[in-house]
Amino acid sequence: MPSIDLIGMGDSLTWGYPFGPEASWLKLAARETGLKALNRGISGETTGEMLARFDEDVVRLKPRTVTIMGGTNDAWAGYAVAEVEDNIRAMVAKAQQAGIEAIICLPPPLCLTGSDIPASFLKKMAAMLADYREACRELARTQRLKLLDFYTPLLDPATGWGRRDYFTDDAHPSVAGYRVMAAVAVPLFRKLCSRTN
Repeated sequence: MPSIDLIGMGDSLTWGYPFGPEASWLKLAARETGLKALNRGISGETTGEMLARFDEDVVRLKPRTVTIMGGTNDAWAGYAVAEVEDNIRAMVAKAQQAGIEAIICLPPPLCLTGSDIPASFLKKMAAMLADYREACRELARTQRLKLLDFYTPLLDPATGWGRRDYFTDDAHPSVAGYRVMAAVAVPLFRKLCSRTN
């Protein structure tokens, strides 16, 4: 089996919902940089479910690097920040024990699109996601991990929510949104690429 440069571990935001993996930020950034990347995003998954399949979907395949992004479905389900942090920390530990570099990704903001999901529920989710992101930043800082911020570039500072043109619904990026995410990843992917050549 040819060596794998990078695996993207995550939920629908890594998979590329609703367009599919070909439109995902991972595919776009890998195509631009020439990295061999595998998409292991599964729609609807929590960080606990990602942890449960991490050995099979990441460690077994021996990539050089793994990106880890989760939390949106955890916020939907109302999981405490400590549980989400523990799951991400455990995935990082599994990667490091296997000699795989772990990169933490901050999930994008939510977007108020006027859907049938109550704004009050979305506000509660957004607050939980803010706590998850802060925990991820601290984890990256203390363990000196690289961090990809997919939150700030998709945010409308005037509203504190995701930019409407970057989203198809309350949580999932549009084609333009995934392109913005790819642009965030490309500089780091280029550095990874220079190390693999």
